[in-house]
Amino acid sequence: MKGWGYALLFTALVVLWAGCVPSITPVAETPTLSPPTATFTPSPVWFPPTATPTPLPTQAISPTPTPALGLGSELLREDFDTPGAWQIYRNPTGSAAYEQNQLTLAVIASKGYLTSLRSTPEIDNAFLDLALQPNLCQGQDAFGLLLRALNEQNAYRWVITCQGQMRLERLQDGRSLPLSEWITLGEVQVNPLVETRLGVWMYQDRLRLFVNGFEELSLRDPVFASGRVGVFARAAGDSALSVSFRRLRIYAIDPALLPTSTPTPSPTLTPGR
Repeated sequence: MKGWGYALLFTALVVLWAGCVPSITPVAETPTLSPPTATFTPSPVWFPPTATPTPLPTQAISPTPTPALGLGSELLREDFDTPGAWQIYRNPTGSAAYEQNQLTLAVIASKGYLTSLRSTPEIDNAFLDLALQPNLCQGQDAFGLLLRALNEQNAYRWVITCQGQMRLERLQDGRSLPLSEWITLGEVQVNPLVETRLGVWMYQDRLRLFVNGFEELSLRDPVFASGRVGVFARAAGDSALSVSFRRLRIYAIDPALLPTSTPTPSPTLTPGR
């Protein structure tokens, strides 16, 4: 009996102890969230940059004999490194001066006009190739060459404006007679960043004018058969004008290399029946 009592007492204590101890409810583990990985979306480029084209060298007329030009031996090579052959001066209108292997005409007077003639040689049938570059130039300001010049007042004058037009004139006693209409130069850029090459083919009474290798004008005029070469610059208004001339080459023309015209054969007539 006593043993049963102890057993009942032990069981009651166990039940009592279990009711006093708080039950442990398992807590669900909250997962640790890693920060979201950012996905980079590039902004659209509406006007993507384009590669800057490499400027091509200015096209020059090849100084080798060709059927079209009939070039012969070189008569003159001028790099403007030794003063003496060209007129140089300074006056209220401006100046003609050698500087850094070039001859520069600088006009400072309003509507000023400057020229410089080379003392030699006298040119008749020849091809002339000259490089030039405007330094200050705008609008109707003009520059160019004097061809077969007897003096500043009597010569052919090739006029090129700073806005890209040209024409050939004949100067007689200082008076200008246009020999052509104004021509817009489609292959030349007249600005301080671009060197322009002028070519003149003179044979007998025919003159052919080239700009950067492109023939722009061909005509005939019998007045001046020979003379010297010169350059000029003319301001159209109050703004200063400056043009530099460099690398002059003159070649003889060999008549034997010129193409001969092929006579057109007469049509063969069939007798009528």
